[in-house]
Amino acid sequence: MSHLTIFNHPSHYGPRFQNAYEYLNNVRLEIRGLRSAIELEVNDIVCVVGISELTNILLTRIGVCCLLPRRSCGFIPNRTSSPNSNVLVIDAGNSIDVYQYVEFGRRYGLDTRQVLQRVVVTRVFTIYQLVHLIVYNLPKMIHKFNAKLILIPDLFDMFIQDQIDIKEAKSLIKEIVDAILILSRNNVLFITSILLNNLLSISDLYYKTLPPLFNKSIEIIQSKSSERLTVKINEKFCKYVTNNRKYFISKNDLLIVSK
Repeated sequence: MSHLTIFNHPSHYGPRFQNAYEYLNNVRLEIRGLRSAIELEVNDIVCVVGISELTNILLTRIGVCCLLPRRSCGFIPNRTSSPNSNVLVIDAGNSIDVYQYVEFGRRYGLDTRQVLQRVVVTRVFTIYQLVHLIVYNLPKMIHKFNAKLILIPDLFDMFIQDQIDIKEAKSLIKEIVDAILILSRNNVLFITSILLNNLLSISDLYYKTLPPLFNKSIEIIQSKSSERLTVKINEKFCKYVTNNRKYFISKNDLLIVSK
């Protein structure tokens, strides 16, 4: 049984049409074992659910993939005169692994020094720092670094671990949700992760606040009896149209980059 609750968009959400130029602002992540690529678009808000090790691997791989040229399914314009975009990482759970970025950079054939220069990391240590950063500082950072992708590992981890009044927590999460919804409309892709053991607690406490947030989710579940992983991909296109896919892969499939 799936642990994942799919959060629906508001009723006014409808299909979004793209012209050919906007379609180039998509990322196609090819993972061995998946019959079709994971397609992520600017303006998407994506939730990755699973144990921290696996969600961090996937977020890191997506981050490096976005640094590829468009002809290789990344965000970077093919023209050398065009400004490169960067990846912003808000490390809310003290879980980022810089060496994983280096390793994926090598596997994708990128200059690892360039990868490290274009992945901009900021750490927060309290809930209030997290809220202030997303609501007030993030718009300026997106403009300053020409960011197309925002990664926020373990976004809600602090709300589960810290002793905080539920009413105040709901108010702070609403501020985060409102800010992300506004920023995502400006050609930015947001991806966050939620630890699997925290998901039910979050759903119970903040179900009325979270529904507008995610239009795509990727759930990675590791089998207790083997190393096989179950990957469930859910995409919400409009109020009544949802695409659900399910695959079985290994941990190595998440790590291996096909040439």
